[in-house]
Amino acid sequence: MSVEIRREPPDAPAARALFADYVALVCERLPGFEPSAEIFGTPEELMAWVVLYQDGEVAGGGGLRELEPGVGEIKRVFVAEPMRRRGHGRRLVHELEALAREAGHTRVRLYTTDVLVEAIALYREAGYAVASTHAVQGRTDHWMEKHLSLA
Repeated sequence: MSVEIRREPPDAPAARALFADYVALVCERLPGFEPSAEIFGTPEELMAWVVLYQDGEVAGGGGLRELEPGVGEIKRVFVAEPMRRRGHGRRLVHELEALAREAGHTRVRLYTTDVLVEAIALYREAGYAVASTHAVQGRTDHWMEKHLSLA
């Protein structure tokens, strides 16, 4: 299996397809959910977008934006269903954290919801802790955070 992670424009075809699949998954797990730019962000606000390829096929992607000086936010991490359980989510998070460090961020945050149990498990395994929770329309959303060393 060959795996490659590339920086690509956040509005390129691979990114758009991954985002559409991500939104579809969230909507499937949260009936009645209305996607919004407030929750998902927009491609223009991302400082970096990466796409992971397995054997030349798009497997997943994710983005990074700056929340404030020294604090990055990981956005839209998603692995396509047939490519899951191969460590791609960990690879994407690791790559996005490396980009955050390069940008001088000492903390990284992300926003997720309780119905994305696989994502929460991934983030906890990667060292993220819940910084705050919010009850929203029958679900619980989480801000998770990790401190990064710049060394």
